[in-house]
Amino acid sequence: MDRRGFIKAMLAAGAAPVFMPGCCSCSSARTYVANGKVRLAAIGCGAQAWFDLKKLSGNKDICEVVALCDTDIGAKHTLEALKRFPNLPRFQDFRKMFDKMADKIDAVLIGIPDHSHFCAAMHAMRLGKAVYVEKPLAHSFLECELLMAAEKHYRVVTQMGNQGHSGDNYYQYRDYVNNGVIKDVKKVVSHMNMQRRWHKWGGKTSSYPKAETLPKTLDWEVWCNAAPYHDFSKDLAYGEWRCWYDYGNGCMGDWGAHILDCVHRFTLGGALPSEVAISNVTGWNPYVFPIQDTLTMKFGDVTLEWYEGLDNKPKLPKGFRYADNKGLFPASTANDGLIDPPLKPGKEIYLADGTVWQGLSHSSTLVKCGAQDAPRPEFEKAKSDHWRNFLLAVKGEETERSPFSVTAPLSEVFCLGVIAQRLNRGFKFDPVKKRAVGDAEVDLLLKGPAPRKGWEEYYRG
Repeated sequence: MDRRGFIKAMLAAGAAPVFMPGCCSCSSARTYVANGKVRLAAIGCGAQAWFDLKKLSGNKDICEVVALCDTDIGAKHTLEALKRFPNLPRFQDFRKMFDKMADKIDAVLIGIPDHSHFCAAMHAMRLGKAVYVEKPLAHSFLECELLMAAEKHYRVVTQMGNQGHSGDNYYQYRDYVNNGVIKDVKKVVSHMNMQRRWHKWGGKTSSYPKAETLPKTLDWEVWCNAAPYHDFSKDLAYGEWRCWYDYGNGCMGDWGAHILDCVHRFTLGGALPSEVAISNVTGWNPYVFPIQDTLTMKFGDVTLEWYEGLDNKPKLPKGFRYADNKGLFPASTANDGLIDPPLKPGKEIYLADGTVWQGLSHSSTLVKCGAQDAPRPEFEKAKSDHWRNFLLAVKGEETERSPFSVTAPLSEVFCLGVIAQRLNRGFKFDPVKKRAVGDAEVDLLLKGPAPRKGWEEYYRG
């Protein structure tokens, strides 16, 4: 299928309906735990979800895990969670979990593939539950819009899992902007050049994978969620879903929230771009993400560049120093086995006066290029990590640092990047009206495909 054929198929499928908050009769009371512990249910309990679950449950003074839900519960990647919590109720479908024990749950962790974040989060929010959702927030621009509206309507605590947004870098960036240390930003260059799963496809994929025997532990129907259905293949599941446009948001969706969160919040003011361009594309096809590409976005006077691909690295500024902290990226399935690449995921921030600040991803603080060893202006230091911040927010004792009001616009930026990758071309965008400028193809992809039968209700508010 070529690009035009793909768009025609999308048009035939129809677009998702519009969200109408006023049509729902569900409770709009904000979730608080007046006393005791936050009763937490995990939707996803392997891989990244298991990492989050360990962090959340480690706060034993304020957190009690009450249920485990995973479409592949009992599979190898879920066994550690099952061993840690052997006596908890177990589910494969979050809808059944809520049907049975909604009154025993205060908050949920949602650590499942990108395409399935939205429905689980919307279901929980309708019931007045606090939600911790892994990044990127949702799979489409429309889903981000709906979640942001739902947060306002249901008034529940929300947090996206860009854990670096609770680190020292968050306070440093905020304070440096407020105190005029970082000002008059002209350009931000960001990069993530580590090995990705889709590189093995070599840009030659011409179809979805052939059907394979379904594991006995897996409920594939629920795994597919509202997204387009394809027969099970290990090349669609088990982390490989990040490769495919139908299920993942690619490299920018995966890493952008760890690299660009503070830039977007404090320098760009949470804005959306007016223009998205794509260049240096290798290995484009309509099924999986390119092997490499460069995305360029315009935010008023600020230009944002994003480089991905093993050999698609940006020109680095004078005085740039490669990080020498070994062990930052240990070999693992999540990191595709790559250990400590020379150019680590990060960004360079170019100011009008010629100053360049450089920094890595997650919680790493910024240093000035050419003056890395010089004293830096003081800034506030982190007091609680991302997971404890969420739990304390549910208890009403802190304010959540990455609510959907902040992270939905950030995730929408990534969704716009995915659209440029999927179409293999740029476009102009109206950041106020939140639609493309004279571009029906882009507007269609902002909405995404119509949800599958049985999942439509989540898109109606």
